[in-house]
Amino acid sequence: MTRQLKQAVLTMVVLLPLAAMAARTVPASAGRPVAWSDGPCFSMSYSTMSNVCSTRRSYEIPLTSDSAGSKAVNVTARGATPSNNVGCMAIGMNREATLVWGGTRKWLTSFGTPQIIALTGAYIPNSGYLYANCLVDPGGQVNTVEHNP
Repeated sequence: MTRQLKQAVLTMVVLLPLAAMAARTVPASAGRPVAWSDGPCFSMSYSTMSNVCSTRRSYEIPLTSDSAGSKAVNVTARGATPSNNVGCMAIGMNREATLVWGGTRKWLTSFGTPQIIALTGAYIPNSGYLYANCLVDPGGQVNTVEHNP
């Protein structure tokens, strides 16, 4: 029994930190339009969010992080054509919302199927927060956001 207990403890010590480092994925439906009045412009289907209005709209997804530091964010989005593009950026803020760390906005480069938009440059200070901001053209769709916590 002592040997099994030692193996169980060793397994927990090795595997738990690895599990904590795993990426987290949230559906686009966890976010909201930046302008409250744009709510009717976003249609949800299977937790993906599509812009059903005739002009570009802004959408943000908050992301839970466990630690300070640089963060990598991957947004999965879809645009049928370049007219249905989606462009996103990852942004880190201090808790006072007075300092911003973010990378550049990146846009879909392929169309017709869901694509990953890899975002870098976001940094979270201690007690700060992280979110993804996407500009969604008419017909564009945001599916999920994956990030390292």
